Amino acid sequence: MKAYAATCKNESHLVGSASGGAASSIAEIIIRNGGVVYGSVMLNYKNVSHCRFTSVEEMYMMRGSKYVQSSIGSTYRQAKEDLKAGKDVLFTGTACQIAGLRNYLHRDYENLWCLDLVCHGVPSQKLLRDNVEFIYAQCGQTPARELKVHFRDILSTQTSNLDLRFGVFTENTIPRKLQIFPKNTYITAFMAGLTFRENCYSCPYAQPKRTADITVADFWGYLGNEIPSGWGISLLLPSSAKGLALCEKVLPYMNFEERPVNEAVKGNGQLQHPSLRPEERDRFLIEYERIGDQCYKPLLKSYLRKYRKRQLKELIRKIIHSTPVSSFVWNKLRHNK
Repeated sequence: MKAYAATCKNESHLVGSASGGAASSIAEIIIRNGGVVYGSVMLNYKNVSHCRFTSVEEMYMMRGSKYVQSSIGSTYRQAKEDLKAGKDVLFTGTACQIAGLRNYLHRDYENLWCLDLVCHGVPSQKLLRDNVEFIYAQCGQTPARELKVHFRDILSTQTSNLDLRFGVFTENTIPRKLQIFPKNTYITAFMAGLTFRENCYSCPYAQPKRTADITVADFWGYLGNEIPSGWGISLLLPSSAKGLALCEKVLPYMNFEERPVNEAVKGNGQLQHPSLRPEERDRFLIEYERIGDQCYKPLLKSYLRKYRKRQLKELIRKIIHSTPVSSFVWNKLRHNK
């Protein structure tokens, strides 16, 4: 219905969130009004599960991206019980998890709000568990049972330039090169789309028509100039009257700017089509069962070659446009050509 670029005015939300803090701000409104929130939590590196939250302090556990499939467990049943008891419920998850909830409930509830996250696809928790144990084994260590990992580091201290790094980030005892993209094989395989569930490659929800009342994502392709991007920018896409009303409740707590819906869709491939199935996918399924994490490197060679080529092009572009003179010369040469 509309598209908003937004960042939370509360800096602690920004620091702890994947980008912008929009989902945390919406969840906080529901809880402070006596409601219940459901969302995904990294309990430890072996267990990423959906949990029920009734306090703001607990709810903060669900902040941050999890590039792995979350176990739903009994949360659909718990949510139904809360709805029948008349409690306001916010259920967050991927679009297919929201569709699953709606199918489970068999009816709409006025006191239910659904928030889905734009999703590339989800690897199995076994792949994450294996990768963490593999990188620890390379260092002659064993991960603690309660170990948690996170997948994004925002390194920028500037308010105008987002310095976002992806990886499987864990303790300082593990060399960073084993944790960070493109050296870490788990996150690189995720970026390459190699490790998703098979049905993710034909996902019917990877389009602008959503299953939830509100869709939240990174606002890739943001063309406005009112929102600083140093901590990332949230995209809010309300898709129902209920979702729009909830957005309007949270926007006073955000720095926000309304943007064209097509700008949001154009900047985010997962709002246009599912992730492509790589040519190496069939080999991965066979080789992983045989040799585990060691199968990744040869299968990712083509992806990394294309990635480095894009990086080189971007570097050249920045150098060319770094001064008015070099930009003028470059445009002149292109015109003459």
